[in-house]
This record gives sequence, C-alpha cells and structure tokens, in this order.
Amino acid sequence: MGRYESPEAAYFAFLDTFNARDAAGWAGVNSWPHARVSAAAADSSVHWRPPTRVFADAEEYLAEPLWAELEATGWARSASLPPTVVQASDVKVHLAGGWTRFDASDAAMAANRVVYVMTRTDEGWGIQAQLKTDSFADGVDFSAQQLAAVDAVESALGLLDAGEIDAYCEALIYPFTLVGPPGVIIVIESAAEMAAAMRSVGDDRLDAAPGSSQIVNCGASGANVSIRVERDGAAQNALALVGLRENQWRMLAMSGI
Repeated sequence: MGRYESPEAAYFAFLDTFNARDAAGWAGVNSWPHARVSAAAADSSVHWRPPTRVFADAEEYLAEPLWAELEATGWARSASLPPTVVQASDVKVHLAGGWTRFDASDAAMAANRVVYVMTRTDEGWGIQAQLKTDSFADGVDFSAQQLAAVDAVESALGLLDAGEIDAYCEALIYPFTLVGPPGVIIVIESAAEMAAAMRSVGDDRLDAAPGSSQIVNCGASGANVSIRVERDGAAQNALALVGLRENQWRMLAMSGI
C-alpha cells in the first residue's frame, strides 16, 4: 500500500523501483484498488494489457510478467518527467508527469504523458490511478488535438448543464472509470448504467462550469483535461481523460477532488 510522505515521493518511487526490477517495491507504491486507464484504443499496439484495468491488490498487479517483455524490446531503464501538481486536496492530488524509455545505449525509445491520481491513507501517499494518454511523442505539435479534446469535454459538460443526462451518458466511452475518494474506483460498463447511477443520486451530481476546461497533457489520440464542476452547489476540481474513438474525442475517465 502507498506509504510515501508526499505525492512527489511516491511518483519518483514508481520508476525508481521499476528500474531496480523490485516487484514488491513497485507494487508498494500503489494504493488499492489501483486503476490503469489508457486513452489508446483497445486494438492499439501501444498496449500490452487492456486499456482499462483495475487491480484489487499487489498479487493481482504482479500476476503477469513485465520486465522480460520490455527488455526484449531493448529497454534498459525509464526516466520520470518532472511532476506538476494540477489539482490538490489534503488526501488527493492530480499529478501530471510521464516517462521516457531508454535502451542500453541511452537512446530514447518511447515517451508517454500521464496524470497520476495520488491518494493519502493512514500509511501515506500512493498512486490510486494512472490516466494515460499513450500516444505522446517528443517534438510533435499536438495543438489541434488539444483543441479537439477540450471541445469534446465542453460539449459533454454542456449536455450535463442542460440536464440532458441520457445524451451526456451516450457521449462517453465505456467502460468509464470514476476515481473517487481514497480507496474508491468505480467502473461503469454502459450508458444505461451511467444514466441510472446519475439519476439515483438526484441533485447530488456534478454540474459543469463552462469554459473551465484546460489541457494538462496530450498526445495523438489521448488527452488529460482539467475542469471545474459543482456538486450540490459547492465548487470542485476534476480531471477527465479523453480518447479518440472513430474520429471522435470522448471522455473515458474522471477523477474529482
């Protein structure tokens, strides 16, 4: 279970333990349940596992081999991007970061941009979820994708503001992952299930603040977007992972603070 003194300490430990091939230490950086959500399509070559995956515990997280598979590609180590706090509370932080993979000659192989949802328990800080763009490349202009991703979030939230719950739910990608308070991850499998869940909470639902959306990080087919919402009249920060599916940008995960 996450046990670090700060979100940043847990963030750097994630790749330090990974580079050391320390399985127990690497799993120990996480908080459970732990979600890994990718904006890449299910059939993308970016993946070596399904785009949406929730792990109950360290045993499940480490059940599949990892280092041998990466080493077979020529990978030798990964380096962390300096992290940036996007949104924060006393028990939850959205931390923007990512990594670059290097081979044995220290040539860059691949890079990614991620928002890490960090949560604090009695034991300390850990990674509750990874919201991954999985389509980033250094030196590429993603400004068009950034505009499209923000527009998709604003359009979906506009439906929510208008009370069009069914249309809003149809505008999302499923499975849709909600990262709640520490220890809470909810995966919703369909628009019908989402609509029923939203109606069941009545007035205690998220309402959008139009124009509040800002790009956090972005790739060719995935982006993280920060937004401002209201719950029962109280302002709240949130972050949405947006993916490109069949030439349409749509949200597939959200985490509120």
